[in-house]
Amino acid sequence: MYKYYNSQLTRRKFLNLMLAAGAAAALDWTRIDALADGIKKKDDFPLVVIGAGLGGLVSAAYLAKHGFPVTLLEQHDTPGGYATSFDRAAGKFTFDVSLHATVAENGIPQKVLSEIGIWDKLKVVYTPEFCRVIASDYDLTLPAKDPEKIKTLLGDTFPDEKKGIDAVIDDMVQVQKEMSGQAGKNSTMDRLENLTLADWLATHVKRSEIRGLLSAFSGYYGLPPSRLNALFYAIATGQYLVTGGQYFKTRSQDLSNTLMDAVIEKGGQVLLETAAERILLKEGKVSGVEDENGTRHPARAVIANSSVPALFGGLIPREKIPKNYLNELSSYQPSISSFIVWLGLNRELKDINDYEIFVGADGGPEATYRAALSGDLGRAGLGVTIYDNIYKGYSMPGTSTISVMTLCGYEPWEKFETDYFAGRKKAYAKEKDRLAQILINKAEARVIPNLRSMIEVMDAATPLTNVRYTGNYHGAIYGYDRQGARMNLLDVRTPIKGLYLASAWSHGGGYTPAMMAGRHAVQSFMEDWGG
Repeated sequence: MYKYYNSQLTRRKFLNLMLAAGAAAALDWTRIDALADGIKKKDDFPLVVIGAGLGGLVSAAYLAKHGFPVTLLEQHDTPGGYATSFDRAAGKFTFDVSLHATVAENGIPQKVLSEIGIWDKLKVVYTPEFCRVIASDYDLTLPAKDPEKIKTLLGDTFPDEKKGIDAVIDDMVQVQKEMSGQAGKNSTMDRLENLTLADWLATHVKRSEIRGLLSAFSGYYGLPPSRLNALFYAIATGQYLVTGGQYFKTRSQDLSNTLMDAVIEKGGQVLLETAAERILLKEGKVSGVEDENGTRHPARAVIANSSVPALFGGLIPREKIPKNYLNELSSYQPSISSFIVWLGLNRELKDINDYEIFVGADGGPEATYRAALSGDLGRAGLGVTIYDNIYKGYSMPGTSTISVMTLCGYEPWEKFETDYFAGRKKAYAKEKDRLAQILINKAEARVIPNLRSMIEVMDAATPLTNVRYTGNYHGAIYGYDRQGARMNLLDVRTPIKGLYLASAWSHGGGYTPAMMAGRHAVQSFMEDWGG
């Protein structure tokens, strides 16, 4: 894969961008089996994985598959982290916490799950469209897996900007080709690497509303176009553009449960409702993990699928961590969080066929990001997912399942933090409901007429909900933010021998980067201990 970068696009930057964007070319798919075979006495290498999010589940599944004694500790009663689902109305409605889609057709998820040996045990369905985008002066549904049709549709709609629109889409397609080894004389990846998404789009497109349309996926990466790297966006969004998206049936919980079963079937141990209390060190090296019950689990290595701020200073005392490493971490900022409303409807939405719907707000993506950060959700953008349009039978007959989601900063919720975790939630609940009603009103006005009259069940999650269930600092849904070409990615290896990272805080948020993080941590462990 390293032939895809040159002296201008350094190996480090290239790998950071590829890893953050979830590109299959970022991984050496021939190495991990050979490394495992090189470690003969695997019983001498007990490991503990902290956290059963996708990064932790994938790590533990790889280790168990290759015969390593592995114990997986998870604080929650359900595996998966953000890849979980929950029931309401006595099981009448089952809501997915976060999954909308992962990249399809031989992407990272399929490759990783195939290596572990569970791909054939899972069922996936494909997203019916690239996305639908609604703004004040257009409402467009972009087809799946067909960049040429998208170019035609957008060119017909905005003929004065056709040339620029074509150039942007062609760049994304070309980046996918270059990642597969089809590089031309002038590398598109080189050209985009030092640009922001805003700079790149402004080079080709004059009208701000069309730049907003082309940057519709930026919300999935937690930053506005002015702070998001252009090459990262072209890699990550281009994969969906070219290969489409997929959804795990029946919910993401099926994926997480299947991964957990793979760990157990190969002799690994999974302890749910068992939080890690501290990582044990001996002579500066990992020696084990003590859980909240006081049980000590010996370990030659620990893979942490957890919040890095909570890890360094919580599970490990700060005085045990090199100051230069702490200084590096302090220069990073946590990503934005989210506010989600789940709705169970008392009828089927037969007049709307779209699955993933982005609703813009006045002022464009920069203004909507600032609004989200400040908690002004009435001025923020919106994502509406109608799950019944991903496959028939998603909901019970006569009902529908949808989610309404927006990015949301943590600062507006800090004033509720102390009372929230003390169980005093009256003021918090009032604000949570106020904002949920704002999102419902917006979804009703822009996407689903008469939505409010259909609601049978409603639930919502705030940044504090994210903290409660995942432990992520400030409810960050993408780990550290992805500012600039560096992408704020951490090496999976830490200064403490035997401690590895496998989470959004090392690789960036999303299902695909989390799976990559889990695999990368295992490979790094094998490289370090195989000699």
